[in-house]
Amino acid sequence: MKTRDKIIQASIELFNEQGERNVTTNHIAAHLAISPGNLYYHFRNKEDIILSIYEEYARSLLLETLPKVSSEVKPLDSLVLYMDSVFQTTMKFRFFYSNLPVLLDKNPILREKYVEVQQSISERVSQLLISLRAADYIDFSDDELADIVSILRLINTFWVSFHQTQTIVNEVNDSVFYQGVLKILVILRPYTKAHAISELNHARDVYQQRYREEVETA
Repeated sequence: MKTRDKIIQASIELFNEQGERNVTTNHIAAHLAISPGNLYYHFRNKEDIILSIYEEYARSLLLETLPKVSSEVKPLDSLVLYMDSVFQTTMKFRFFYSNLPVLLDKNPILREKYVEVQQSISERVSQLLISLRAADYIDFSDDELADIVSILRLINTFWVSFHQTQTIVNEVNDSVFYQGVLKILVILRPYTKAHAISELNHARDVYQQRYREEVETA
């Protein structure tokens, strides 16, 4: 792995473990056993590192979490699997959401990229919901679409950060994002058609089982 990539990966690890505010470029260099000068050869400052991390995060969100829409994947499964993959990606880069307003205020370029990516994700979720309605799985009015998307995105984006504020031990594992997916299913339930409730219940049962197994092995 190239030094630049090592710096990015080490920064993600340290930011997630200790909080971005508590980690300096000297901490990152020491963690990698390289000189600060070597680090500054690749990045001008910590904000430059964070911007590069976000670009990796954005690539993961936009390219690796594409909704799986096909004749072999049921519409409801497409939405749940997409939310699942976004949760997992968000968990990998979760430090962003512990201090997001400050990070965006300090870096206008980061803010611009962040807003652009979030708009793309909202459009994807909107299309998935519309496809679910077209397949007669859920029902909502056109006026409700934007609000439903916003609520789903709020949970998808900030559930991990919210969870970290509700526990004494600040630990994040797979059980946390299983809980997040379950919250998504709760939001979808009132909009789900009667004949599709069984599929929603099946998805709920799957994630509840995964949650229980994760808690038992933790």
